[in-house]
Amino acid sequence: MTTPPPQPPPDPYGQPQPWGQQPPAAPAFFPQQQQPAPYGYPQQPPQGGPGPWGQPGTPPYPQPPRRSRTGLIVGVVAGALVLVAGLGFGAYKLIDAGADAVFPEATHRLVVEEAVLDGEFTLNVDLSDTEGKKIEDTPDPSVRGGKAVVAQYRSEDDDMLVLSGMYGRLSSPGLMRGKIMEGAAAADGAEVVVPPREFEPEGYGITVECQVVRSHEAGLTTNMPMCAWGDGNTAAVVALLRQADLSQDAASLDLEKVAEETAQVRSEIREPLS
Repeated sequence: MTTPPPQPPPDPYGQPQPWGQQPPAAPAFFPQQQQPAPYGYPQQPPQGGPGPWGQPGTPPYPQPPRRSRTGLIVGVVAGALVLVAGLGFGAYKLIDAGADAVFPEATHRLVVEEAVLDGEFTLNVDLSDTEGKKIEDTPDPSVRGGKAVVAQYRSEDDDMLVLSGMYGRLSSPGLMRGKIMEGAAAADGAEVVVPPREFEPEGYGITVECQVVRSHEAGLTTNMPMCAWGDGNTAAVVALLRQADLSQDAASLDLEKVAEETAQVRSEIREPLS
């Protein structure tokens, strides 16, 4: 009787293997674990390099976002009327909140036009539903039925015009004009560098009050010429910033010209109630 040849040892995974071959290594279902970092701190990918599993790594030196000059100016101008309502008119003693006769009849309103100053500036963004809502939600006993308009305009030369106004029945429009100037000066990071002056642009029949406000924030410094008007139905402030003026000294800015442009803006956005 012939003795059968010896059989190869069984494969650990249940499959016989020919003689002279090694069984395959166990599949690596899991990645090899990294050595623990000293003191128990988790290991981090090197700055600027790829992250684990092909995910992008962290940037080498992440920088916080900086606020733009545009956002800074819009904040100062739009906030002027909020500060007026919150800080100024609440202390008036001459206004009886129940005496409706103190307030003039509503005849006009303000609208956000697609272009102003004879088309030089076109509408960039209408902020009436956001910044304007803050104005409307601030109690003001000197206004009946107040509505706010806030808008930012740009020119082809990248000049900027910001409008912040309200309309309704205003009991003290002249006083409101001055308070708008104070409100802009009281904004965070702002200071008056050219004090308010009154102008009466020819052909418009209104008084416009103008000043230059310097604002500082996030490394940006801006001299903003701004003017305000107030009548029985409307009050607003206009800031007009031209690229050619950025390098100018605040005292050299032509406020009389800005007053005329503000009066023109008023004539373009103020319309009779239908």
